Amino acid sequence: MNFFMPSTKLVEKYRDRSRIIKRYDQPKTAYQRILESKTIPRKTKQDLEHILKTLNLFDIQQTVQRKIMALLNHTTPIQWEIQLRKTA
Repeated sequence: MNFFMPSTKLVEKYRDRSRIIKRYDQPKTAYQRILESKTIPRKTKQDLEHILKTLNLFDIQQTVQRKIMALLNHTTPIQWEIQLRKTA
């Protein structure tokens, strides 16, 4: 998720009388924020670039979907069992 899912960060928050005003920066991935950071060592950034090149978003999505389906297959019988116990 850190390589592909952008998020916004709160930059400023202040009160204007009764209103609270929030300002956010541009949406960026955690990976992009690390690359822009001056405090992160160059070696770490290079390692992350290598990891990004090896990732395939579609393979990751398929793996996640398979695992979700496996979890659902395990939980559905339990839910039916609970409903049967309530009605009995």
